[in-house]
Amino acid sequence: MVNPYAEDRTAQQVRSMSEFKIPPISTLAGSSFVGYFRILRHGKVAERSYLKVLLTTLVVLIRAPFQLWENLVFGIKISRASPFAQPLFILGHWRSGTTLLHNVLCQDPRASYLTTYASVFPNNMASTWIFKTFLKMNMPEKRPSDGVALHTDFPQEDEFAFGNMQPNAYYNFFYFPSRYQQYYDRAVHHAGMDEREIDRWYRTYDKLLKKAAVASSGERMIVKNPVNTARIGKLLQLYPDAKFIYIQRNPIEVFLSTRRFFQQLMPTLCLEEPPTKSFMDDMILNVYDRMMHDYEEQRSLIPAKNLLEIRYEVFAEAPLVTLEAIERNLLDRDPAPALSNYSAYLNTQKSHRTNTYDVEEADLQHVLKCLRPHMSRSGYALPESIKAVTSTQGRSEPPN
Repeated sequence: MVNPYAEDRTAQQVRSMSEFKIPPISTLAGSSFVGYFRILRHGKVAERSYLKVLLTTLVVLIRAPFQLWENLVFGIKISRASPFAQPLFILGHWRSGTTLLHNVLCQDPRASYLTTYASVFPNNMASTWIFKTFLKMNMPEKRPSDGVALHTDFPQEDEFAFGNMQPNAYYNFFYFPSRYQQYYDRAVHHAGMDEREIDRWYRTYDKLLKKAAVASSGERMIVKNPVNTARIGKLLQLYPDAKFIYIQRNPIEVFLSTRRFFQQLMPTLCLEEPPTKSFMDDMILNVYDRMMHDYEEQRSLIPAKNLLEIRYEVFAEAPLVTLEAIERNLLDRDPAPALSNYSAYLNTQKSHRTNTYDVEEADLQHVLKCLRPHMSRSGYALPESIKAVTSTQGRSEPPN
C-alpha cells in the first residue's frame, strides 16, 4: 500500500550523513551552566569530540549572563498569564508517526507548542534576537534522517529542552549512549534521585511548558515527546486533566526506522565513541520493550475520556477522519475551525512512495524474535515492505 504521508524515505531519497555537515557545536550549547558540566562529568568524552566540547563550552559561557534576563522576563510573563489549559500529550515510540501528528495538530491557530529554537535554547527564549540568528546559521533546511523540514519556529519535541534546563532527561543518552539505561532509569523512574532533585524535575518541566505556552500565545499546549510514553503517572501529577493521544505502528517497522534514524543522527550528537551496530540494536530493542511495558502499566491511570489510541496506518490512510475524531471525541469541540488548516498542511506533505527494507535473514529473525510478543499483542504481522535477503543480495537500507 502506498502511504502518501510516509515519515521515512528510501535510501535513494536520504543522503548519507557524510554529506550532512554541521558545525562542531553540541545541542548542549543551550544548557544551563551548572547542568552542562554535570552532564559532561558523568560521561567520557572521546578525543574526536574535544573541539566540539570546547566550542560548546564557549557558547554556554557566552549565554550565561542572558539567563538572568530570561528569568526576569518570563517570571513576569508567567505570573501575569491567564490560567493554562491542560496540555495535550502525543505519546508513542520514535518513528511511530508522532512527528507528523504533532506538526498537523500545531497548524490549529489555537495551539501552543515548543519551537525548534526553544528546544535548543530553553534558557534564552527572551534573547531570540541573538541566539535564533546563531541557530539559523547552523541548522539544515531538512532533517537529514527523513527529509522532514526544519525551521527555528516549527514545532519540536521537548526532551532536549528539558535536558538543557536540568540534567535528568533521557535525551542525554545521545551524548553518552553507553549510559542509556541509567538515563532511562532516572528520567523515567527517578531512580537514584533524592527529593530535592525530584522536586526540581517536576518544577522545571512545568516551567518549560508554561514558558512555551506564553511564548506561542495559544490556548492549549500540544506536547510531543516519545519519552513521555513511559511517564504518564508523572505527567498526571502535574496535569491531572491532561489529554493524551497514543499512536502506535507495526513494531518491526518502528525498529527498522529507528535504527536508520539513530544510525544517521547519533554520529552528529555523540560525544563519546559512537556505539556499534549491535549495541545500538540492543539499545533500541531494550528501550522499546521497557517503554511499551511502562505505557501498558500506566495507561489505566488516564481517565477514559482523556485518552485516544490510534494506529499510524489508519491515520496515514485517512488523516482527516482521525483528526476529526481527535477534535470531536477527545478535545470535545467543533472540528470545523481546525480541519481546513489540517487539510492544507497535509496537502504539502504527500510523498507517493512506499518504504521498503531489505534485511539480512539472520538479522531479521533476531529482531522478530524480540518483537513478536509486541506484534502479536497489537495484531501486527510482518509487512510486505520488509524482505529477508542473504548477505550477498545487498540491501536497500543504508549500510551499517
